[in-house]
Order: sequence, then C-alpha cells, then structure tokens
Amino acid sequence: MQFSGSTTAHLPFIAALSALSSDVDPDWTIISAGLLSLRVTDAWANPGEITDDELAVRIAGIAPVVDAIRDDDELRDALRALVASLGPRHEHTAVQSALLAYGRVLERRARLELALDVYSSVVELHANDSFLGPNAIEALLRIAECHRHRAEWTRAEEMFAYAADRAGAAGDMEAALRARCYGAAVTAERGDADAAAAQLAAVQAEAERGRRKDLSALARHALAHVEFLRGDVERARRLAFDALDDLRDPRERDRALADVAAAFAELGVRSAARDAQLIISATTDDAYVRWTSLINLMELAAGDRVQPAFEQYRHTLAAQRLPPRLAGYFHFYAAAGLHAFGDPHTARDEYRRALGIATRARLAQLAHEAEAALRKLDAALPPPDAAPARAPTPATASIAGALARMRESVLPDSPC
Repeated sequence: MQFSGSTTAHLPFIAALSALSSDVDPDWTIISAGLLSLRVTDAWANPGEITDDELAVRIAGIAPVVDAIRDDDELRDALRALVASLGPRHEHTAVQSALLAYGRVLERRARLELALDVYSSVVELHANDSFLGPNAIEALLRIAECHRHRAEWTRAEEMFAYAADRAGAAGDMEAALRARCYGAAVTAERGDADAAAAQLAAVQAEAERGRRKDLSALARHALAHVEFLRGDVERARRLAFDALDDLRDPRERDRALADVAAAFAELGVRSAARDAQLIISATTDDAYVRWTSLINLMELAAGDRVQPAFEQYRHTLAAQRLPPRLAGYFHFYAAAGLHAFGDPHTARDEYRRALGIATRARLAQLAHEAEAALRKLDAALPPPDAAPARAPTPATASIAGALARMRESVLPDSPC
C-alpha cells in the first residue's frame, strides 16, 4: 500500500518551506531542520547511497541546524533524539521510535501534512519485512488518523482497515482492536451508523474476553459518538462519561470529555458543556483538540449571547491554520454568531467560506447546513432566538457537578 508523503523527497516539507515568506520566518529553521534530519535518516537507511564516513560527516553537520531551533524545546529535542538514534545501520527500532515521536509532535501541532510524511518514513523502514513491528503499526494508525483529521474519509477508512489487518498478522491484538475502533468511527461519520455499531460491539466483546478494560472503554467511547450521530444524545453522554476513567491515552480522554460536552450542549445544559470545553482547552497539548474546543466555546458564547467572549474565540481561531474540517465548522459557527449579533453581511461571507470548504472536503452535512443557512439569510429571515439554557436532569446532575468541580480546580478564576 502506498502512503501519503511516502517518498524520500519529503515534498510536504519542501512545500511548507516554499510557502514561507522568507528564510527569516521563525518556521524556516524548524522546517528546514526537520527536512535535513529526514534526509540524513534516508541516507542512513540506504547503505549503498553513501559510505559510513560520509554519513558521519552529514550527521555531524545536522547538529548545528537542529540546535539553532531556539523557541521550541519540544520539537528541537525530538529532532536531537532522531539524529542521535542514527547508529548501526541494522538497528531500526531506535530510529523508528524517534521518528514516531517526532511525528507525534507535528501531529499535536496539527501539521498533518508533515506528520504524514514522517509516519510514512517509519513504515518504509519495514518495507521489506513480512510482519510489521509495533512502531510501524502505530505509524499506520497515526497515518489513518491524520487522514481522518483532514476529512479524507475514504483514505482514513482504508488505512484503519489496513492497520488492523497488519496488526492482526503480527499478533498485536491491542493495535488491531484500536484500529477497528477508529475505523468504525469513520464508518459512522460516512453515514453508516448501523455498520459502525456492529463493528464496535464485536470489538467490545473481544476486549472483555481479553479483560482489557482500556480497550472496552475505547469501544464504548466510539459507540458514544455513533449514538450521538444517531440522535440518542442521552445514551451518548452516558457512554462517553462512563468510558473516561478507563481510557489510558490523554487524547482519548480529551475526546471522551468533548463528547460529554457535545451531549450536554445538545441537551441545552450549556453550563456543563462550557465547563467541559474549558477543561479541555486549558489542559490539552494537542492543537487539533484545543481548536475543536475553542470552536465549541465560540458556539456556546453565541448561544448565550455573550458577544465579547464570542469575538475573543473568533479572533483567536481566525489566526490559526485550521485543517479543512475544523475550518469549515469554524466559519459556519462564526457565521451563526455574527448573524445573531446583528451582522448578516459578514455572516453571509462566513457561510460561503464554510460552504466552499465543505464542498471541497466532501463534508456533506456541513454543506447542507451552510446552504440552508444562506437561503435563510437571502430571505432576510431573522436569526433564531437564543435557546433557553436548561438545568441538568436528575440523571445528569452528578456529572454536571463533577465537571464544575473539575473546571474550578483547573481554572479557579474562570467565570461560571
């Protein structure tokens, strides 16, 4: 199978450099250091390309370039670890681990095109092996996840299926079940909720037979997303919250908490939704997760008709390089808020931006909603009244209370 960015030319890095205004741009040093580190890694991985002595000279020459990264300790340290891992040429494990760690840094920054290139390099180190090792299988999962974030649904679904197959062949049942969980989520996003639910039921049964509470929780959380798409918001909220304690990956816990917030918002319990989103935005180290949370907080501020908070979130997000799916929803909810605050002309521009992105990224639901909103604007219909905020039901009051206490501990000075 071919992978996005899977060439030694590392074209995504070259494209990123070409997009910069000049070599004095702060990103120039960071991206060029990454490109040079990847190219020396390619040379290391191909013994016939250069001699060991020539390789040693090239590795020594990379160190000053990496050390020139001044304002990003995490990324500089990841590249230092990659260069330091280039030891004996038959020892691929340390290099794969270092590449994987570098890719995760890029992915957390939402530099998905660069992360795809790096993850592909991990897999290519195993290109001639009958079975993939844990690092290569994890890289396949990350490749699929990057495609998912880029709204490349078909590619994401194919890659999750391929990762599950390769993990199963290698006897890595944990990775295989994770891949099947993530793949089911994409299946649901593409509109086949019943098939996704059936896949997740099978995964959960296998996880419970293996006494893997973490994997069972992952399946429950994925099912929460499916139930939300089906419209069973109450069950979605319960499943997502129940999964929280047993999820090991901080990013998975962020996602589960975000689904709890989405369910509360849908139920009209905006105070609990806001608490959850504030917790996520303040604690996550993942740019994609943080931006999603800020979009949701912007929508909540518009719903509460709190214009200063809405504008603060809107201007913060407008300055970011959002991936297509997030960009589409940002413009859509910015438009809705602008319409509510009496600016239909700017709202129309924002809805058109949302529609354009949704059309290019094949986000059918968003495109439908943006078209409907534009028709209402063209008909000069007033914005809908603010929906009344609701108190939590007895069944959800304990969860809402827990979220309020969590928000107070994380952000003691934030408004209620």
